[in-house]
Amino acid sequence: MLIFACASTLFAQEDVKAGVNDLKAVYIFNFIRFTDWPLRTGLKRGSDVKLLVLGDRDILSTMQSIAEKKAAREIGLSVESCATDSCISAASALFIGSGERDDYPRLLDLVAGHPVLTISDIPGFAAHGGMIEIRYDNKKLTFVVNLQAVNRSGLYISAQLLQLGEIIGRDHE
Repeated sequence: MLIFACASTLFAQEDVKAGVNDLKAVYIFNFIRFTDWPLRTGLKRGSDVKLLVLGDRDILSTMQSIAEKKAAREIGLSVESCATDSCISAASALFIGSGERDDYPRLLDLVAGHPVLTISDIPGFAAHGGMIEIRYDNKKLTFVVNLQAVNRSGLYISAQLLQLGEIIGRDHE
């Protein structure tokens, strides 16, 4: 009987993790949908976006599934995983998972000044120059947007999206 109780607890924890990853993926998709890239990139809001996922196989898999859905196909979302510097620089959006915790400052430096939307669930990501940090606190997903980092890249995030998150890096801060 104890074995079944332990197994059900283990499966429940896996279900919660899968649920959180599914929600994170939906957040990532919507961050992309509500972002405008500079005209020089040729991208329109949420169109022909190449999302690169590093350091999180679960998010990669979930995002690849989302990319097959009609809504994602309509905006031309492609999802890849590639660790070369040239591949990273060519991305439109970059999700940096916890597997890249030690390398994320270098990755941010690599895309600095380029119109690459940077997203992560690494604690402190937005405070250290990333654009959007996804947080999971008290069984709830929230997000922080570093407006300074977004503005430096030439990207524009919809006011509708900004109203839903915590904003840091405003001009008067």
